[in-house]
Amino acid sequence: MPKLFSPRVVRFAIITLALLPEIASAAMPADQIMSAATRGFVSIGDFRRLEQQWNQTQMGLLVKDEAMQPFIKDLRGQIERKLSDTRQKLGLTLEDLRDVSAGEVGIGLVEQQNNARAALAVTVDVTGKPQEARQLLAKIDAELAKRRATRSSVDANGVPLTMYNIPPQSKDDVARVAVFFLHNDVLAAADSRGEAEAMLGRLNGAASNALAGVAGYQMTMQRCAAEAGDLPPDARWFVDPFGYARAVQSLLTTAQREKRGKDYVSILKSQGFDAIQGMGGYVNLAVNGSFDLVHRTSVYAPPVEGAKQKYELAMQMMQLPNVTQLEPQPSIPAKLASYRTFNMDLQNAFKHFGTLFDAIAGYEHAFRDVIEGLENDPFGPQIKVEADFVQHLGTRVTLVTDYELPITTKSERYLVMAEVKNEQAIAATLKKFMEADPNARPREINGLQAWEILPPEEAVPELEIGLEPAPAKSDDGNGPAHGLGPNAMSTSAVCVTNGHLYIASHLEYLEQVLTEKAPAGQLASSSDYKQIDAALEQLIAGPIAVKTFRRSQEAYRPTYELLRQGKMPQAETLLGRVLNRLLTTPEDEEEGIVRQQKIDARSLPAYEQVQHYFNPAGLAVRSVDDGWFITGATLSKRPAPQARAGAAPSDQAPRLR
Repeated sequence: MPKLFSPRVVRFAIITLALLPEIASAAMPADQIMSAATRGFVSIGDFRRLEQQWNQTQMGLLVKDEAMQPFIKDLRGQIERKLSDTRQKLGLTLEDLRDVSAGEVGIGLVEQQNNARAALAVTVDVTGKPQEARQLLAKIDAELAKRRATRSSVDANGVPLTMYNIPPQSKDDVARVAVFFLHNDVLAAADSRGEAEAMLGRLNGAASNALAGVAGYQMTMQRCAAEAGDLPPDARWFVDPFGYARAVQSLLTTAQREKRGKDYVSILKSQGFDAIQGMGGYVNLAVNGSFDLVHRTSVYAPPVEGAKQKYELAMQMMQLPNVTQLEPQPSIPAKLASYRTFNMDLQNAFKHFGTLFDAIAGYEHAFRDVIEGLENDPFGPQIKVEADFVQHLGTRVTLVTDYELPITTKSERYLVMAEVKNEQAIAATLKKFMEADPNARPREINGLQAWEILPPEEAVPELEIGLEPAPAKSDDGNGPAHGLGPNAMSTSAVCVTNGHLYIASHLEYLEQVLTEKAPAGQLASSSDYKQIDAALEQLIAGPIAVKTFRRSQEAYRPTYELLRQGKMPQAETLLGRVLNRLLTTPEDEEEGIVRQQKIDARSLPAYEQVQHYFNPAGLAVRSVDDGWFITGATLSKRPAPQARAGAAPSDQAPRLR
């Protein structure tokens, strides 16, 4: 869902990372105070514990590294200039919330009726800290006075609400309202009077819809709790994806909405993906001396009532059958940056992909026209895609990434492997397809028939479906700066062997993968992969549908270096293409204007100075009757704590389950 995973969404999740302390709060839980219309929610149960845990992780140590300080200082300045949502809207900072809290801190984005601007809501358990709470309110009063806010007091069933009308602070800003109250050991704030009064009503026990009663929230939290067992989370979060997208969109100006281009959220909703009613998770930091991070995520997508199948339209593609065996194939090299493997019903995916393709293209039968063109065009390959190709595919797809030094916008290498049931049939279809492509050339790799697709000499007009590259030039002046169109793998290569169809970004990378045969050169023999595999077995034992492995020290390097060079907008990495697609406005894309990099990272130290902070990680996905469950872990370099002689089990480090 491209628009859902915007930098704003990522920032919302990262800034708040936390929740659920090991001891119960005296005040009412935040999810009982927050509205049922809360579309994004996090809660910090113990800020100090979270900071302590964070400081023990490699990322915590990284941001304290002396070599990082020039960048960290500059980044803080960049953030200060843009301001966080809570400070801009309510005059609050995360440090304020940390200092005044005695227990849980909840932050929610609440969708409003009639397309009104979404409300930001905050609750803080201040049990035993009334003086600190009053001091914070005084600090907020002084902060908002600097913004020329008008203060008033309103009585709400005997509880005073302090309300501020804040005028626009710039030509691009809007007039705002900030409302605060202190009641029943809870300090609450909202940028909507109506929302503040509703929160107060729930705090007083009034019968009103609360987030805690939302089915998607309940189901995701219950599943995470069951999977986590006796390991309490340091953090949990919840998002109603389509509701959150609407809430975020309500905060945009008309000009900002016009610049967003194609509305992929609406497209996905129209294709049945709104069957996903909620996503939520638990996060643990610095676990048992073995892991920097353990995360659990539940995606709640129950079967659609009245649908002929489990879901409707293109959402029916999302069939990921669990299997007992997802070990790396023998041809997967040990030298790589990341590895992802999926078990998927590809025939079913092909069957239901057409309506999504049509929706993106903007007219009916677009997908059918493409398929018929491949079959009937006298100058084309004249293949029956489903009969000659799709029906011969297996159920497993694997993606491998790596890179070459020195890091440039073209350094990344990647390989897609699709399992096939009939090599001869797939090879014959591939041959017909390549022979009809004027840019394809036959090649030989260790006696195997392969094909290399060279860059087209001239631009070929094609269907605009919102996925093609912008015409902006890359940093070397050759080819497009980004995109997922015909030049996305401008020197790609393909081959059929070992029961798989191989599609590589570069011929030499395909040669490298197919040449390495020694067990010592295989991923399955790598010690770091074995460690991640063992952790995933412990965390999510049994059949799964997806498994990933990331050698973070390698995987992060291209992005780090390109950020440092200021060339991320020109990057031809997979991440670069996605970011460029999300962040480039339609006007800039049409004019071939390269977007501006969002972060000034010129002060980052050389990668060699910080690469040791990045540890191997992985995750696994299990399909369940009403969605999917995801578990992942990042290894730690810290030594595991030793249990004291004679210590009771409760005195030892927590278990993963």
